[in-house]
Amino acid sequence: MNDFQITKDKLPVIASELGTSLGSVESFYSKFDEFYKEVLNQHLASVMRALELYVRKKHNKPSFTVDWVHSATSPSATVGLHWTWGYFIVIPSSVTDVHQIRNIVAHELGHLFYAIEYPENINYKALNQIMANVFGVFTMLRRSEFYTVKAPKMPSTVWMQVVKDFTNQPFP
Repeated sequence: MNDFQITKDKLPVIASELGTSLGSVESFYSKFDEFYKEVLNQHLASVMRALELYVRKKHNKPSFTVDWVHSATSPSATVGLHWTWGYFIVIPSSVTDVHQIRNIVAHELGHLFYAIEYPENINYKALNQIMANVFGVFTMLRRSEFYTVKAPKMPSTVWMQVVKDFTNQPFP
C-alpha cells in the first residue's frame, strides 16, 4: 500500500499531469496534509464533515454545512454551490457510478478547500479547476488504503490511475 502514499517524487508527476506548477502543488499539499490528518482513517463522507468543521473554525461560521445530492433537473452539469451557510454539491442525475460520484465529490470539495486557503485566486477559473483536481488526487490517494480494507471494489490498483481519473474527468 506504500504505492498510494503521497511522496515528494509523486508531486512533480501530479503537477505535470494536471497542468500546474510543482510549487503550487507543494504549497497546496502542505495545507492539505495539515487538514487531512483529521480524516486519515475515515470514509469520504468524513472528509466532507471534516471540511465543515474546518470552515466553521477557520471562518467562524458555526452552522456551516457541506452536502451533496443528485439533481433531478440537471442531467449533465456538476456544480458546487456556495452560500454563507454552506456548500452544496449537485451531481448530475445521469451519473450513477459510485467511483465517478466519489471523484466528483472529492473534486468539488477541492474547490471549497482551495477557495478557503487561497481566496486571492478565486477569480482564476482554470487554476481553480486544476487545484480542485489536485485536492481530488490527494484525497483519493489517501483513501485508497482505507478502501482496500473496507470496500475492496472501490480502490484503484495503481496510484497513477487516481491521477488519470482527475485528468480525464469532465468536471465543469
